[in-house]
Amino acid sequence: MYHSIDIEHWERRELYEHFSRLKMPHYAVAANIDVTSLLQYKRREGLSFYLSLIYLTTAVLNSIDDFKLRIVNGKVVHFDTIHTNFTHKRPEEKVFRYHTAPFQGTLREYVEATTAAMAKQTTLFGGLGDIQNVVYCSCAPNLDATAITNPGMEDADDAIPRVNWGKYVERDGRWMLNITFTANHRFIDGYHIGLFFERLQKAINELDR
Repeated sequence: MYHSIDIEHWERRELYEHFSRLKMPHYAVAANIDVTSLLQYKRREGLSFYLSLIYLTTAVLNSIDDFKLRIVNGKVVHFDTIHTNFTHKRPEEKVFRYHTAPFQGTLREYVEATTAAMAKQTTLFGGLGDIQNVVYCSCAPNLDATAITNPGMEDADDAIPRVNWGKYVERDGRWMLNITFTANHRFIDGYHIGLFFERLQKAINELDR
């Protein structure tokens, strides 16, 4: 479900119009987060690190209204809920698949339900299908990546955030992970991305409680 935004009375109207003049209004910000608590939680609860981080990422995005903005049929709209879209592959496979899972339930409920759905997937695209109210997540688990770009960013109306990361590495006794956040400047500023990283770190730290 979504509702339309009244552009004429929108506080972001001038910024939206300014960045709408660009052919490619997308940009990326990369930063490190401390995932030590998430790793401890994963080992303690026996849950997938990857799916747990996707859940926490999406929970944070759903807590910030600006990340729910999209363009549908030429109009700016605000979705009620952002779901998860991510790449995955089985250990014996060389090529990956895409899966779109509903964002619902607790972290454990989401991971268990999504794991079961992924196991049944036999096609390239699985789950909810091609929807706009998602976040695209992917991981390059064998690389200590400092930044990751994304293909297919030539559509100026594409407002779906991309969140990418590599492998976590140990630094001074803590486990760190570099995350690249790609956004459309028509909707998202550095302030919002900074808020995302701040709330994601807080959500990870709270797993200790």
